[in-house]
Amino acid sequence: MKRKKLVMILALVFSTTIILSVLGMIFGRSDIEKQQGLTNIYDISTEGMIAYAVYESGQPGIYLQHDQEIFDNPILQLDLDQEVLDMSFSPDGQSLAYVVSNKDKEVSIGSSVLLLEIETMEQKRLFGDQGLITEISFDPKDADLLFYFRAGTFENYSPIASVHPHEFDLFSYCISDGEKIRHTEMEQYSMRSLNVSPIDHAVFVQMDDDADVKTAEDIFETKQRIFRISIEQQEDISVVSQRDRTTDIYDFAIVPNKNEVIFQSVSKTNKNGTFEYELYHYNLENEQETQLTYLKESTSNPIISPQSNKVFFMVDKQFGKKYADYHLYQMDMDGSNQEEVKLGGLVDE
Repeated sequence: MKRKKLVMILALVFSTTIILSVLGMIFGRSDIEKQQGLTNIYDISTEGMIAYAVYESGQPGIYLQHDQEIFDNPILQLDLDQEVLDMSFSPDGQSLAYVVSNKDKEVSIGSSVLLLEIETMEQKRLFGDQGLITEISFDPKDADLLFYFRAGTFENYSPIASVHPHEFDLFSYCISDGEKIRHTEMEQYSMRSLNVSPIDHAVFVQMDDDADVKTAEDIFETKQRIFRISIEQQEDISVVSQRDRTTDIYDFAIVPNKNEVIFQSVSKTNKNGTFEYELYHYNLENEQETQLTYLKESTSNPIISPQSNKVFFMVDKQFGKKYADYHLYQMDMDGSNQEEVKLGGLVDE
């Protein structure tokens, strides 16, 4: 009797486990399929071509647009459980490199870099990594060289913090011979906004200014700034943004042929307690700073088009909500003539 009762209990536990697992997959898949619309992943070629990533019922696709010619179909689509983490045009605009990873980073943080030839639409896998490649950028001086950020872990550093990639370093990859070079040994908490210098052997990145941190209290006082990292001398790392700025700097873009940057930072907090992110212009020589946008949204991801000399950027009109609502904008270098850029592949709601 006891044996029969035990068997019934085990059967019930097994059945319940199966049901919960199936429900978990159904609701998890349903949540993934709710991803819809434009992402903040995009790039602009030297000829003004725009590449951007869009979700359609959770499935990511990459679109191209050039000279106001709008296409409603993607040039390629990925699987439902994948996502595009970043993309970068080659210096001549003939190729597009992009990073693909699983959406569920807690299962696997592995990632792959692929290369798409624009004219033939042929693509090939350049390399894979067991870590998470979060950003890539062609060297504007060498179409054979890709720089990238690699995160070694995907975790939360404290019970109250959300899960994010950590232990970042800077790497490069040579397309012709497959050589990988690690340029830093910092295992940074965070790295973002990779900008390769068009004039010398250096890159510009955003990260914590934590070189002088000695105590736990010091960590809370650190600010996120723009750094220059020499490719030739690993120890040559310096802050180029304003050292006494009390507000963090996030995404940024280097202004071509000028010692200036366009960057994202918090402007203020709205009545609901949500940060408002705007774009700013900063002259590195005279240290003069000017606010460019006053949209009272989350304005981010500036890219400067060398063809039109326009600043492109993303605006999340649902910032702080469960699902983002990105829109691509452009403006003149001084912040004037702000307007939304019409893109194909987007469903009007």
